[in-house]
Amino acid sequence: MKNLCSPVSRRRFLLGAAGGAAAAILAACGGGGSATNTPPSAPTAAKGTTAPVAGTTAPAATTAPAATTAAGSAPAATTGAAATTAPAATTSANTNASGKLAFYLGGDVNIQDLWTKNLLPMYKKVAPNVSIDFVFSEHGTGDQGTFDRIAAAKQAGKVSGVDVWETGNLLAQGGTAGIMQKLSPAEIPNLAKVSQDVFGQMGGFGVPYRGSSVVLAYNSKDVPNPPKTIDTIIEWAQANPGKFTYNPPDTGGSGSAFVTRVLKKGIPDADLQLFQTGYDQAKESEWDMGWGILKGLAPAIYQKGFYPKGNVPVLQTLGKGEISVAPVWSDQGLSYLAQKLLPPEVKLLQIEPPFSGGGAFVGVVADSPNKQAAYAFLNWVLTPEPQQVIIDQINGYPGLDWQYMPPAVQQKYADVAKSYSFGFSSKFGNDMNQQWYEKVAGTPAPPKKP
Repeated sequence: MKNLCSPVSRRRFLLGAAGGAAAAILAACGGGGSATNTPPSAPTAAKGTTAPVAGTTAPAATTAPAATTAAGSAPAATTGAAATTAPAATTSANTNASGKLAFYLGGDVNIQDLWTKNLLPMYKKVAPNVSIDFVFSEHGTGDQGTFDRIAAAKQAGKVSGVDVWETGNLLAQGGTAGIMQKLSPAEIPNLAKVSQDVFGQMGGFGVPYRGSSVVLAYNSKDVPNPPKTIDTIIEWAQANPGKFTYNPPDTGGSGSAFVTRVLKKGIPDADLQLFQTGYDQAKESEWDMGWGILKGLAPAIYQKGFYPKGNVPVLQTLGKGEISVAPVWSDQGLSYLAQKLLPPEVKLLQIEPPFSGGGAFVGVVADSPNKQAAYAFLNWVLTPEPQQVIIDQINGYPGLDWQYMPPAVQQKYADVAKSYSFGFSSKFGNDMNQQWYEKVAGTPAPPKKP
């Protein structure tokens, strides 16, 4: 099976994360929205996809240092806009907590650091009588083994020795198999303060403690009045040829989110849920309007039809000033701005209707004898202080609804602190990726994923 926690695949599959939680596997790969990966110091070369245009030779896109990822990507926020004052998230349950927890995490090293260097030491100060054994599996390579261990323990009527687990789609699968605990505000009061749509991504078997989404990046020096809807993005790009691009949808979630949002223009509201959670190939005729729009946009794309292969090459092209507008991951864009890999004039905003995103989830194992300590721990994670650390350390969205964050934080992230949508199911997503090459790029499609 292909490693879904690779930087490209994590973000690509994150966007299929509606209903059945298939996309959330990538949100949890950072612990698969969108987890974040700190950009390495040395850039690597990358290629792009060029739609055939007579007389045009497009240069290969080069990559900037890889930035933070999230799943599919991961960070999970939902509402925002103007700063509001909401009741503080509950914290008192943690001060008297005691016991020992075995916390398993499958994700990237930056998420390991988030927990071991920041969140766990913070929690030790809040709950000194709780000890946490942290077991890390880089890129989630050991997650299937953890699942099998818990399942075997259930079958044998024994305790698995795993109390808390951060992973992806396996949480929902485990819930169906009866090995993960169903969660609610009754056990974890601060779950009442997260987006219920995002919480529902994992079927109630995981706490969405961080998230990210795709947003629109624009250079405010070139674009003082940025487009704020998918229609106005298309109009702007056609009026400013060569200054907009996106990556092929199979190479990263930012391009996938853009293509998905365009294709949704032709989908009746009554069919949207099907596209997010189910599959009916006959319904793909509803994409025809969107494919026509994307095909018509191709001549106005950077270098008359050049699509950098990946989220990071798009950011680099923006950073070099060769384009002025592009869809990007929120955490990657924020990370690049913080590291001055993008000019300060670059701003981020969420459009309306929004691009897609997803959350990263932590669940409680059903056989855990330490459930009360686990509930108290996860309730604390959903409080403003640790949520602020997630924002500061990995440029993630908080798991809490933005309205429960301090007003200054809401103000700072007002342009992106909004709801996000969900992408297509994995089967529809695979078909979309194939058809994009055929209908937009005019090049052979890569082999179809199983």
